[in-house]
Amino acid sequence: MAKASAVVWRCPREKQIHFLADLSLNPTKGRIDLQKCEMGFAISPFMNPEGNETLFLKADVHMVMMEDGTWNMENGRWKMEDESGMEKLWAEVGNHSKSNDKMPYHLNLRPDTEISGEKSHFIRMVENGINAIEEGEFNKVVSARTLDKPLSEDFDVIDQFQRMEQAYPDAFVNLVSIPGRGTWMGATPELLIDSTADQFRTVSLAGTQPFPEDADLSEAVWNQKEIEEQAMVSRYIIEQFKTIRLREFEETGPRSVRAGNMIHLKTEYTVDLNKVHFPELGSVMLHLLHPTSAVCGMPKFSALRFIAANEHLKREFYSGFLGPVNLEGATRLYVNLRCMQILRTRAVLYAGAGITHDSIPEKEWEETALKCQTLLDVMNGGISRRDARLQHLKKSKGTGR
Repeated sequence: MAKASAVVWRCPREKQIHFLADLSLNPTKGRIDLQKCEMGFAISPFMNPEGNETLFLKADVHMVMMEDGTWNMENGRWKMEDESGMEKLWAEVGNHSKSNDKMPYHLNLRPDTEISGEKSHFIRMVENGINAIEEGEFNKVVSARTLDKPLSEDFDVIDQFQRMEQAYPDAFVNLVSIPGRGTWMGATPELLIDSTADQFRTVSLAGTQPFPEDADLSEAVWNQKEIEEQAMVSRYIIEQFKTIRLREFEETGPRSVRAGNMIHLKTEYTVDLNKVHFPELGSVMLHLLHPTSAVCGMPKFSALRFIAANEHLKREFYSGFLGPVNLEGATRLYVNLRCMQILRTRAVLYAGAGITHDSIPEKEWEETALKCQTLLDVMNGGISRRDARLQHLKKSKGTGR
């Protein structure tokens, strides 16, 4: 099982932590049909407009850690005699590790240096984006960049997940390790789709500003650039509804929502599937929405061409989507934001900013720095651990420090 894929996640505002492992040599790759798909976990790269590059991890093993710290075996063929079974499972997840006393995780090769992390490159890219908007090429484009963070000698992915899980109760917190695709970790605030047999839900989330965690959201003030950016994402969703002639939906918002030390503007869209007689809406909207204008731009394909020509960054899973599929009758997929790729000696953090005609390059750089800082704060150990439950998770990870 040395080539197994594994994922740990916790959904927003929930207490249960899920562990899933796909014991095959390679996860299934291809376009997802949510109605026909078995239970599992999906993860898609950013550059996947046709859906054919989506990876699906089937639930050969699925365990749930309850609030009292006990693990329940939900399904799968991996049989545990005691708690040490979880330890053995983690120990066999990958055949690469930083040292023999660490929990293994899969690695992916990346260049030691990337131009995408240079401020001068990012500023120039934003300037090019503003010029392209003024020339009518598109209305908005999202520019992304990376930040390298050396890993400490005692870095441990489970410890990192623990800190992140505590720091972001309102986010989808995840740790994914796949042979050949590496190990990714993040805490994203942005839902892409939430689909059950009865209801479909999606959100537009855009506009970003720092905001004290102890301040009341009613005090938030948004400028015109941020309001317009969020409105573009909302219009994009409505346009996709119009494409499939769907007119019966409920719109709520926009309102301010918190994501760590930042806030965003959010509008929610809900569809009663029984009322519209459209059971396959989840699959249809997934492929229409991804990549959303919140991580790409508008119009989509003009923005994608600009990104490919100017970003000089291999986004991979950053700004793609991920999440559980058909778990207890529900599929919840999230846009992969606030994430990092874990390498042997460093982590690569990703962040982006929406560029409109009102953008100021220096401020867009500061926005990406703020987004990176939310992850750096956790990596630097600024969050204390949750006693019993998180200590139980640490115990299950093996012999790492």
